[in-house]
Amino acid sequence: MSATAENRIPVIDVGPFLAGAPGSARALANQVTRTCLDTGFLVISNHGVPAEIIDRAFAAAADFFTLDEATKLGLKIGAENIGYLPYGGQTVRTSTVHKNTKPNYSESFYITTPDADSDPNRWPAGKAEFKAAQIEYFQTMRALAHRMLPAFALALDLPEDYFEADFVGPASTVRLIEYAPQLRDEDDLFGFAPHTDGSFITFLPCSKLPGLEVRTASGEWIRPPSIPGTFVVNTGEMLAHYSNDRFVPTPHRVINRSPVARHAMPFFYGPNRRKVVSCVPTCVSADNPPRYQPMSSFERNAIKDKLNFPHRQKAEFASESY
Repeated sequence: MSATAENRIPVIDVGPFLAGAPGSARALANQVTRTCLDTGFLVISNHGVPAEIIDRAFAAAADFFTLDEATKLGLKIGAENIGYLPYGGQTVRTSTVHKNTKPNYSESFYITTPDADSDPNRWPAGKAEFKAAQIEYFQTMRALAHRMLPAFALALDLPEDYFEADFVGPASTVRLIEYAPQLRDEDDLFGFAPHTDGSFITFLPCSKLPGLEVRTASGEWIRPPSIPGTFVVNTGEMLAHYSNDRFVPTPHRVINRSPVARHAMPFFYGPNRRKVVSCVPTCVSADNPPRYQPMSSFERNAIKDKLNFPHRQKAEFASESY
């Protein structure tokens, strides 16, 4: 039984920080520290992303999922996690809190860096508006995520620009998701099974319908505050790696209990996927040695993806990671 997390997941106005107001970076970092040591989730308002950009991307995503199955399967993901992932395409076997045995009850479309000089995405033919809306959303979210990095550096007692070099050419992904209605509970069936994100941080725009649930340390499932125009922000496994588990990612899941399809557009942000990441100096000591070996996000995700995605178990795809 989930409850709204009015006190556990804070709603933070990041406008002063983004505007460079004196003292705002440290104030935000203190708030980030508090929530990262608790649920690892926060909600940000006054973030500067125009509502029209989010609305266009949501509408375009909903339109994409109405395409016939043959058209969508023509864009099916392969050697990279780019394109369409049908029902049955992912079973979360790396959860630390639940033994998941059934595939996620949802379908997805993955979008990676869509820059003009190098665009590896699998765009549907004849859907120029879809492509334009998703590129605009992707590039806007990448800019916002980058601007938030100093707050996380300060939260770890590091210089504000500590992460800059690692996030040149960041690993960024938008995952468009349609969750089918799930009006009755079924054993081990979730729109998205309990999991943690492989990113550094994840941004999730407020959906029209509820569904996201966050697991507290005591095992209770709670819902983040649902406020139109805000983003839910949560930490991922790469930040745990950097912080030597000072900031650990929180398991979360999705169950769509509404009678209609639910849409979500998480934006995953991480360091350059070839950059070797080590635990930061402020989070290690003689009494607290590194828990992680230096490793790139490419290497980390390749291991995880092979367990969670059936197509990754094919020999030709096993070493690839988005």
